[in-house]
Amino acid sequence: MKSFLDSIDVSTRGKRRKAMLLVIELLEKIRHAEERYMQRIPLNLRSGDAYFSADYSVDALLDAINSLFDAY
Repeated sequence: MKSFLDSIDVSTRGKRRKAMLLVIELLEKIRHAEERYMQRIPLNLRSGDAYFSADYSVDALLDAINSLFDAY
């Protein structure tokens, strides 16, 4: 069975750029969800591991997004 990723045509530079933009859009969606999660953490727990882990994830996602934009 062919997976969704296998069905994406990246045979040309333009198609790869479009595929990359799809990846960036998905990473942005994940980043926004992580930021919403951080906002739901109570103030008294924002010095804990869960908050710092989410904050690190947001930073890593932003770095990945910026790197992908730089690729093309």
